[in-house]
Amino acid sequence: MVEWCKVVDMKVLVVTGRLAAEEVKRAVKKFEDAEVFVADVDVAAFVTPKHLRGLDLSKYDLVLLPGNAKGDWEKVERETGVKVRLGSVHAADLPAVLRNLDRIELSHRTPACRLLSFVMAEEIIELVDSDRSGVEYAVEVGKAVIGEGRMKVVAEIVDAPEMDRDELVEKVEYYSKNADVIDVGIPVGCDAEKAVKAVKVVLDCFDSVSVDTFNEKVIEMCVEAGVHMVMSVGRENLKALDIVRDQAVVIVSRNVGELLELVNFARNKGKKVIADCILDAPLSLFSSLERYAEYRRRDKKTPMLFGAGNVTELCDADSIGMNALLALLAEEVGANAIFTTEASNKTRGSVMEARVATYMARAAKLRKSFPKDFGFSLLALKEKTLKVAGELSYEEVVEAESGGFVRDPKGDFRIGIEDGKVLAVHDSGVAIRGDAESVAKTAIRMGLISRLDHAAYLGRELEKAEMAARLGKSYVQDSELDFGVYTAENLDRLRRKQ
Repeated sequence: MVEWCKVVDMKVLVVTGRLAAEEVKRAVKKFEDAEVFVADVDVAAFVTPKHLRGLDLSKYDLVLLPGNAKGDWEKVERETGVKVRLGSVHAADLPAVLRNLDRIELSHRTPACRLLSFVMAEEIIELVDSDRSGVEYAVEVGKAVIGEGRMKVVAEIVDAPEMDRDELVEKVEYYSKNADVIDVGIPVGCDAEKAVKAVKVVLDCFDSVSVDTFNEKVIEMCVEAGVHMVMSVGRENLKALDIVRDQAVVIVSRNVGELLELVNFARNKGKKVIADCILDAPLSLFSSLERYAEYRRRDKKTPMLFGAGNVTELCDADSIGMNALLALLAEEVGANAIFTTEASNKTRGSVMEARVATYMARAAKLRKSFPKDFGFSLLALKEKTLKVAGELSYEEVVEAESGGFVRDPKGDFRIGIEDGKVLAVHDSGVAIRGDAESVAKTAIRMGLISRLDHAAYLGRELEKAEMAARLGKSYVQDSELDFGVYTAENLDRLRRKQ
C-alpha cells in the first residue's frame, strides 16, 4: 500500500510497518515528494529485502528504510539501481532527516537520525572552536585563553592536598577530558609544603593550572612551581599581586565599584587580570547576576569568571539542567570562564555538563538562535520528542500475577556495578561483567540459568543496574531506583499538601 504525503528535493519512498504506519504518515505529511509504503509486517524493524520485492522503485531517488531494519541493503541497491538506505529509528525524527538529506550521506548500517546528529554536532563544534571573538584583554592561562571564543571551564579539585598522588592523578585525568583549566583547591590552614606538592602533581599532568588560596606563602611557592593562574585575590589579600609574576590573577569583589578599582590597580601593575563578581547561592542569585551585568556594562574589556559551583553545590537539584541554565546566564552577562566543581556526589559530571553547556551557549549566540537542535544536548531523563512505536493490538487482557518464588537449581546471582559496568556474580563463583544485554546472554550461554522466571528477573535487575551506572546513581539489588520527587508516592504526597 503506497500513500502520498507532502517536499523534498528528491523523490523518496519511506518504508514502514503496519503498527507505525499512521505515525509515519503524520511525520512526513508536509513533504510533497515523499511517499509511504506500508510493508506486510507489523513491526517496522522487521522489514527485510523480501518486503521490497515486486515494488517498482525506478521512479524514486531514495528508498528510506526503518532505521533498525536488518538486511543486505547494498545488494538491494545494486539490483534496483536506486539508493536504499536506513532512515530514522523513530518516526518522530523523520522530518529532520528529510529536511537535511543534502547534509548527510545516508548509510546501509547506521540510522539516519544518528548520522544527522553527528553532522550537526560536528558543524556546531567547528563553528564554536573557530570563533576568536572576545574581549580586548584576553588572558592566557597556560594553553587556555580566557576572554577569547567559548567560555572556558575552570574545574576545581576540592581539598587536593588531602589526596594521595594516585588519587590526585586519577582526578586530573578525569577532569582533563572536559576542563580547560584545572584549579587546585587549598583548604584553609593547609601546610604550604603539602599544598605545593599537590600543585606540582597537577602541573605534571595538565597544561593549564590555577591555585585557589588566600595563603601568601602558598601563592609564592606555587608561583615558583609554575602555576598559571592565582584565584581569589581581593582587598584583603591584595599583597598577593606583588608575588604574582606573569600568572593570570582573578580579582574578586561583590562591590562593582570596588572590583573596577582593583582590576585597574592590578592592570596598572602589569598583571593579567580576570574579574569575578562572585556568584552567590540561590536566593541571592539574582542580585549577583545584576552585579555581573553591571560590571560588563562598565568594563567591556576585561575577562569575567562566573562561579557556577556556588549554585550547583548548594541546591538539591540535578546539576545537569542547572549547569545548562547557568552557562546560558553566564554567556548572557558576558562572562568568559565558568567555574565549577564536583565536590559532592550530586554534582558528579558537572565538569562535562559545563563544557557541553558552554558550546550550546556560544553556538546560540553565534547563530542568533535558541540553544537547541545542535546534534547534542544536556537532556538525560527527559527527551525532546516522544517516541511512539504504534498501538499494540490484542484480543484478550490477562491480569499479571507475580506468583511464588522458586529458586533456580543452577544458583542465584548477586548484581552490582564495578568500574561503570554491570557485574553479576553467580553462586558458582563466576563473575560476568559488561552491559546488561551481554551479561544476560553470557549467563545463558554458560548454562547458569535454568528457569524462565529467573531469566526474566535477571534481565530486569541487570537493566536497572545499567541504568544506575549510566545515571551515576546507586544500585541496590531488588530495590527500585530512586528518582526523588518523580516517584508517584512523593508526587501524590506533594499534591495532598497543596
